Amino acid sequence: GGAAHQLKSHTQSVTKYTVNLSSRQYVFVDTPGFDHTYLSDQDILRIIAEWLEKQYRAKVKLSGIIYTYRITDNRMSANVCKNIELLAKLCGRRATNGVWLVTTMWDKAKSMELAESRALQLEENFWRPLIEEGARHKRFEENSSRCAWEIVQDLTGEGVTLLLQEELVDKEMELSETTAGQVLYQQLQRDLLERIQTIKRLQEEAKAQGD
Repeated sequence: GGAAHQLKSHTQSVTKYTVNLSSRQYVFVDTPGFDHTYLSDQDILRIIAEWLEKQYRAKVKLSGIIYTYRITDNRMSANVCKNIELLAKLCGRRATNGVWLVTTMWDKAKSMELAESRALQLEENFWRPLIEEGARHKRFEENSSRCAWEIVQDLTGEGVTLLLQEELVDKEMELSETTAGQVLYQQLQRDLLERIQTIKRLQEEAKAQGD
């Protein structure tokens, strides 16, 4: 099986799709993505963690993780860093070579030059820590089944165990105690601090204008 993971998500639960091809059975799992339209990042992590724990207890290993990013997205922002940081901590170092970072919608890019520049920025900045640990960038260059299967067939290895699975099952940790849980808490604290500082600054500006 594999796990697909998107940056902007409307998926609200873990959904499984089974495909039989050339006497092999492939199981694709679509999970809600962080930075979700309706669910908080805490909800997303809990949903993913519960599913991963269940698979690990049932001795089911993932062939790998496919993390998708639209090359047409204008937001090369802090959210990209936050999502990748969570993904890295959820997988752990040993499982990172089972992560495919897939850029999509190349056929919808208005400027190929801009798309290439974004891909380079992802590889050299945002995704660099994961790539250095063994993750690979793949391009879904055309919306075709041939292109999709080329990406998928590269992933059918021995199977990976994620750090989050080991922490929840083998070490019997609570989700909030896990590496991913701790990172999410730190991210939320940083966001909260930034919001408080913004509100404070706006209040000071309003007071200065009032005076």
